[in-house]
Amino acid sequence: MVGLVFEKFLDFYLCKTRENGAAIVKAQYRICTRHLPLVYIILLTSIWGVAITCRHVAPPWLAFFAPILFTFIFGTRILFWMDARLQILTDERARKAMIKTKLLGVLLPAFFTTWALMLFEYGDQIIRVNVAYFMAISGVCIVVFLMHLRLAAYQVAVIVYTPLVIRLLATGDPALITMAINLTIAAVLLLMVVYMQSRQFRDAVNSEVALQKASEHNHQLANLDSLTGLPNRRLFFSNLDSELAFAQFNKRRLGVGILDLDGFKAVNDLHGHNVGDQLLQQVAERLKGVRESDMLVCRLGGDEFALLIKNRNSDAELLFIGEQICSELRRPFLIEEIQISISGSVGFAVYPDVAQSSHELYECADYALYQNKRTNRGYPSLFAKEQANELERRGLIEQAIRIANLEEELAVFFQPIVDTSSQRIVAFEALARWQSPVVGNVSPAIFIPIAEQSGRIGDITQVLLRKALAVAGEWPSDINLSFNLSAHDVNSPERALKLAAIVMKSKVDPRRIDFEITETAAMGNETQAKASIEALKSLGCGISLDDFGTGFSSLSQLHAFPLTTIKIDRSFVYDLDKNEASYKIVKSLLSLARDMGFECIVEGVETSEELNMVRQLGGRLVQGYFWSPPVPATDLDAMISAHTSGIPTKDNRPLDNRPL
Repeated sequence: MVGLVFEKFLDFYLCKTRENGAAIVKAQYRICTRHLPLVYIILLTSIWGVAITCRHVAPPWLAFFAPILFTFIFGTRILFWMDARLQILTDERARKAMIKTKLLGVLLPAFFTTWALMLFEYGDQIIRVNVAYFMAISGVCIVVFLMHLRLAAYQVAVIVYTPLVIRLLATGDPALITMAINLTIAAVLLLMVVYMQSRQFRDAVNSEVALQKASEHNHQLANLDSLTGLPNRRLFFSNLDSELAFAQFNKRRLGVGILDLDGFKAVNDLHGHNVGDQLLQQVAERLKGVRESDMLVCRLGGDEFALLIKNRNSDAELLFIGEQICSELRRPFLIEEIQISISGSVGFAVYPDVAQSSHELYECADYALYQNKRTNRGYPSLFAKEQANELERRGLIEQAIRIANLEEELAVFFQPIVDTSSQRIVAFEALARWQSPVVGNVSPAIFIPIAEQSGRIGDITQVLLRKALAVAGEWPSDINLSFNLSAHDVNSPERALKLAAIVMKSKVDPRRIDFEITETAAMGNETQAKASIEALKSLGCGISLDDFGTGFSSLSQLHAFPLTTIKIDRSFVYDLDKNEASYKIVKSLLSLARDMGFECIVEGVETSEELNMVRQLGGRLVQGYFWSPPVPATDLDAMISAHTSGIPTKDNRPLDNRPL
């Protein structure tokens, strides 16, 4: 028991409170800076009042020099606490100040109690009453101001009131004895109030700490990515705005980088989301390892990250950082004993070289990344001033798409798919064309990705499908329609239902329609994409995998989706008669299609040499400029007439063949 009491007092003097100790000590410190100067002023006023009353009966050292000493000590403490209000509050500063305050809370009351009781011996009845009144009022003031320091208030009450009550009782004077009894009762009640108030004080501090922790937790939820622990998109843009303002004011450079992982979706598809999450965590750790003090690394979402880089005076420094990051990401990752290889592409933009606002800076970095993934995947690139015109035109195209009258501005061109064994056309692929009154004729290679980003691709698909079906309804029943779908079309159940409704309202038998999807289109929401594709196939439509062999997960998609046809990308057909690697790839893909029971269309056949080579490899269905470029619907009559005669058309004119 004694040991427990001693430990509690030791903790009290060393400020080692257990629950939220640092917060309580700092709260006590802040209250002391306001209350203790008032305590010392009240004490000094009372001391000098008693001293003046006793100046004729007490010796000078007791009535004059002792108050001067108290004035010096109390004045020093007043100055200390006044200055403390201006100091930066730290845990250590508060702890040391409170230890000193508690020690002085024993010494100073002991000194002035001793001094007052010494004066008590020199006075008559009136002076004794004044001294007792001084001690009682001073004690009450000190205890009240120290309510937040419960044990300190207790020790002051004991040091002041115990000797005073004993001395009053010892006088034998009924009036002073009555005062002693009243004082004892008042002191006990006062200490009960102190107990309750101190508990409320601690509860208030604990509540404030809990609220602060909840606020910090909410701040983390709002500003930190829960998976990687990196700052999130919200914090990135907040920092971008503030750092750009600082850079503008101080005329400094500021770099923004956008990082995208290459091959991450394939990892998710093959190994599952748990491995994908662990991969993102390891990527984040590697980015933290490359991060320097003047660099902020954030996760924007998915497999996209952002960099905010200050104090870099040259483009070469930014590209060097980018190469460090890309090099780190090219090193294999080991997750659950699985070795995984991916890469990362980074696009940089710099203020004030290419942008003046945070939005422009981000857009330039994002465009640099977009271009980099097309031409230099797996490496860093820097937005060049020459690309500003491209980005500006891209913005104009996006605005034009948003306000376009799609029914009037969009057209459908058709390119034949030919059966080389019979020399007959078996299908036409519908290809998008856009003639805008605002930006002119725009290649589908440009406007389709912009439409996907702007959210109008669904409307464009529906308009083009209705137009293509209206034309196909006039064809012979043995000629099919091949129509391209985007990722947005198959990843939305509402859009898939709208496409199905358009098919059912047309004059074309659904069995004559082949919907083409690209590998990247199927790599979004795979579950929803599969459901949409199965719904379209249930109508009787065929499903083709376009640009086969160019994505990350071709083989897995052959099993994942109900395909009927694969289309070999034109990149494998170019110079097929001269390139041994292309020859082996096409041969393998044709063999794979036969083994799996798929039809196989070879795209991009442009020369008779390539055609002959495809035939030798067993290819039957071909598409390309050797037969015909894409043509408008008005030119199809002659082509279909030739089809019925078994005489194919040939035209090698170069024309953009980008499908929708």
